[in-house]
Amino acid sequence: MNRSLTLTILALTGALALAGCGKKPKFVDSPVPEGQVDPFPRTYPNPSQDPKPAKPAGSGVQFP
Repeated sequence: MNRSLTLTILALTGALALAGCGKKPKFVDSPVPEGQVDPFPRTYPNPSQDPKPAKPAGSGVQFP
C-alpha cells in the first residue's frame, strides 16, 4: 500500500509540474471588429509572389 501511494504522489506531482510548463503570452491582440478586413488567413504561398516554374528544354518526355 505504501508503494502505490508513493507512485500516486509522484505521478500527480509530475502531472502538475508538466501542467505548469508552457509559454504564455504577456499580451494578446483583441479580435478584429466586425466589418474590418481580417489579414488572416492568407493563401500560402502568395500567388502574386510565387515564381512560375521554368519551361523544360524541348527534349525529353512531357507530362500533362
